[in-house]
Order: sequence, then structure tokens, then C-alpha cells
Amino acid sequence: MKQDSIKSVPELLGSAAVIKAAAVVKGPGIPLLQNTAINIGLDADALTTARNIHEQSKVVLATNRSLLATIIVTVRAFLTLGRDLMKPIFGGDYSQAFDVLGLIGSLMIPSTTEELLVLLQAFKAFYLANPDMEDESRNITAAQAQVLYDQLVAAQAAVNVQVTEVRTRIESRDTAATKLRKRLRGVFDEMRQAIDPMDPRWLAFGFKMPGAVQTPDVVEGLIAVLIGPGTSALKWNAPARAEYYRVWMRVVGVDAEAEAVGSPADIDFNLENLPANATIELSVSAVNDGGEGQRSDVVTIVTH
Repeated sequence: MKQDSIKSVPELLGSAAVIKAAAVVKGPGIPLLQNTAINIGLDADALTTARNIHEQSKVVLATNRSLLATIIVTVRAFLTLGRDLMKPIFGGDYSQAFDVLGLIGSLMIPSTTEELLVLLQAFKAFYLANPDMEDESRNITAAQAQVLYDQLVAAQAAVNVQVTEVRTRIESRDTAATKLRKRLRGVFDEMRQAIDPMDPRWLAFGFKMPGAVQTPDVVEGLIAVLIGPGTSALKWNAPARAEYYRVWMRVVGVDAEAEAVGSPADIDFNLENLPANATIELSVSAVNDGGEGQRSDVVTIVTH
């Protein structure tokens, strides 16, 4: 029987815990020689550590981004006030006079770090060339433009560094996850060489017994059509591994649960003697020696 794939890190660690516990009790009797409980635990611990470091790196990145956003707000406020202080001189609307402040073509204050840095340099240069235009009482000065420039550069650099750190930690986590997946697969492979495909010890490890028949896939494409008084024709697509089917019916307002009303071998079936003036829910499941698959989506018919 095909084993379920383990995708996420939490699923992987959960499976490792189950398999490790079983390996402690059942491993010596199989025996597990390479993929022992100790080795499973070491690989699981390595993944746990790598995952935790990755999560911590994301917290630091979020903090750095928050600090950058705060500085951007401060920078934009500085530039906005500096621009507005010049409007009585340069005019209330954009003109080329504002080009000396780096506001070229528009009076809009940008939001990106790169554009803000350019404006801070332009404001600083303007105030150095025109110190009488500074407003020290409001801290609109060349010196403050430089302070904000340095803070913005540092904040952006901290974000960039941490983005790289997060990517590195993702790679470390994924490497550890791959190693643990191989370890758990190794347990399965060792067991397959050592014990019978129907040995119940498979279940203790959370594995399906390889010798068991896999249940059919879910039935899809169910269609139900009334073809006469009290008669409905059903048709569906054949799923993998189906040997025969069960047709389920529930009369809304009458039946608490759906009941099996037929076991056809083919992918079509006629339901007869349906109650009149009723809303009826229908579904189909596929069955084989391994058991019954999941039921199809419910379709509804209304009789007259």
C-alpha cells in the first residue's frame, strides 16, 4: 500500500515522534540497525532547532521592517514640512523652483527608501547652500537631513541583512527536513526487508501495512437526472481501484442519515420508487477489498 507523503515540518516532526516511540519498543525486535530511535531523535532534534532558529529570524526581520517603516514615516514628515515651508517662496503648486529640493515634476513625497534617500541628499545640499532657509526651531536643517539619511540607510541595511539571514535559515531548515524524511523512509525500508507486509507492527510506526489493499479514490462527476415519475438515473466517473459501488440516499426532512440503497458494479444506476414531492440527497462511494472510499459530493434532486 502506498504510504502517505509527509509535507509540512509539523507533520514531519509529528510522524518522527510516533516512529521514534515505536522504534524504542519495537525496533530491537525487527531489528532496526541503522535507523534507530537514537538516530531518529537526533535528526528530529536538528530539525526542531533549525525550525526554531528560522522562526526567530523571521521575528527579527519583522522587527527590522517595523523600525524601517517608523523611520520612513519620520523622513516623510521631515520632507513634507520642509517642502511646505518653501511654498510661500516657490509657490503653492509645483514649479521648477522646487527642483533644487529634488522635487522634480511633482510635489509628491515618495514612500520608497531609495527615493527618500535622494530627496534627503537634495534637501541637505539645498540647506547647506542656503542656511538662511533652515528652520532650526522645527529641526528642518541640513544636519537633520544627514541624521535621517544615516538612520534610513542603517534601517534598510538591517532589513536587507535579515532577509538574507531568513533565507539562509530556510535552507538550513529544509536541509534538516530532507535528512529527517530520508531517516523515516529508511525506517520503512528497513522494516520492509525484515518483517511481513501484513505484520501489525507497521501500524505501531504509523505506517500502512504494505500488503493491505488501498481503498478506492473518491467518486467524482456524479450526475442524477429524473427520467420518470419516481425514477432517477445516476452516473459517475470510475475512480482508481474501485471494484463496486454503494449508492447512498437521504430524503431531506425524513431521514437523519443517508442510507445505502444499492451496490452496483457499473458506473450507472437507476433509483426507482422514490417518494413524491421530496428533496433527495444522493452520493456514491467506491469499495474494494481494502474497504470503502470517501463518498462523492452530494447531488440533490426534487421529485414531483
